[in-house]
Amino acid sequence: MPDWGIALLLALASLLWSALAISASPGLSRYDEWTYIDYSYRISNGELPIQGDELSEYARQSWSCRGMEGDIRGVVPPPCSEAADHPASSWPFEGENYNAFHPPLYFMLAGATGTIAHSLGGDFTDGARAGSALLAAAGAAALFLAIRTWKVSRLNAAGGTLIAMSVPALAQSAAIVHNDAISMLAGAAAVWLAARFFLHRNDAWFVPFAVTALISATRTMSVVAILTVGILAFMVALGSRQWTRLKPSIAIAAGTMVPYIAWTAFQNSRRPADYIPSITGLSTEPFDAGDTLAVINTLIGGGAPWGLTSPAGDWYLHPDLNSTLLEGWSWLLYATFLLLLPLSLIVIVRGKGPIRYLAGLVILLPVVTALVVQSREILSNDAYFRAVSGRYAITAVPMYVAFIAVAAHALWERSAAWFRWVVPGAGTAGYAILMLSPVL
Repeated sequence: MPDWGIALLLALASLLWSALAISASPGLSRYDEWTYIDYSYRISNGELPIQGDELSEYARQSWSCRGMEGDIRGVVPPPCSEAADHPASSWPFEGENYNAFHPPLYFMLAGATGTIAHSLGGDFTDGARAGSALLAAAGAAALFLAIRTWKVSRLNAAGGTLIAMSVPALAQSAAIVHNDAISMLAGAAAVWLAARFFLHRNDAWFVPFAVTALISATRTMSVVAILTVGILAFMVALGSRQWTRLKPSIAIAAGTMVPYIAWTAFQNSRRPADYIPSITGLSTEPFDAGDTLAVINTLIGGGAPWGLTSPAGDWYLHPDLNSTLLEGWSWLLYATFLLLLPLSLIVIVRGKGPIRYLAGLVILLPVVTALVVQSREILSNDAYFRAVSGRYAITAVPMYVAFIAVAAHALWERSAAWFRWVVPGAGTAGYAILMLSPVL
């Protein structure tokens, strides 16, 4: 089967999961889905929200009528039958949209698919979730093709993609209204650009700039994987003193900052000067000079997102989609991702060829992610995160599985024939566990 055929099958597999998850978990994700529904709904009606706006009546009703697991700071949404009779302040976080600072591209897509669903007699929220499903499916196809650019077999590339699809944080983002839905596609772009720079030595600047700018205008945090590729490319160019190789690094930096600075300046000019988000303090602390060591711990110590998605502390899957079997699989993934760190160090020191660059990216990505998260929080809100959640680093998952696929392919070529089936076997098992989880 040609590569495009396998990529299409993987996209269909992703859509199948999204359809199952959307139907099995109508309740809203407690990770801010109501704010993203509000943003998507408003932009579909020609309105651009401002950070601090009250949630629209539609978003509040959706939150009350669909429900949400647990409470937030002891507050739950009013009952569905009473939603129209309560002011916005009756909802958690004062019924405020504190996420309107995000760039608009994702919400334009989610608003469009939500509107289409509504016009066909369906529900706007389910339609907006379908927009996330489409992005995730495109990401699955793109990741397979990106891993293939590293001269990896179809089996390993497909297996690595299935492993990424089975990571709960990525699986959840494929089934809710959230701009994390771009994560798989953004991570795939980073894997492809890494091959372009380090394997094929293509130093052209326009494509890296355009790809990075599109991702930055969709979800700024999702550029961290590509930004890390740019940082490593910059280090390589300086080490080799081949100055023309600086072009893609500069292009990535520009693609990250131009949309971010322009959009942030625009939205901040609309926001009340004395605005303080209602979510402040939920996972952050006020920052002063004495907290420097605590911040450093979140960059390179125990507070950094090394394992990317810990079932103990970084669990984002809706309870309706969860199972004991999936939690077990997630612990295995967590341990595997942690194990990649020392293995990557060994490859950097003793390995040869382009795989060393992938190993470097595996180690750098959590550090760069934490640095970006903390820098933004300190500069924007004069606060810092007590620990950097693995969810911020999920664009690293495609890079991690690309490293696994390339390493397994290399071992297979060195007469360890059984390695041919390790990655595709693990990927198939992970996807099967994910699909079975809602019905277990």
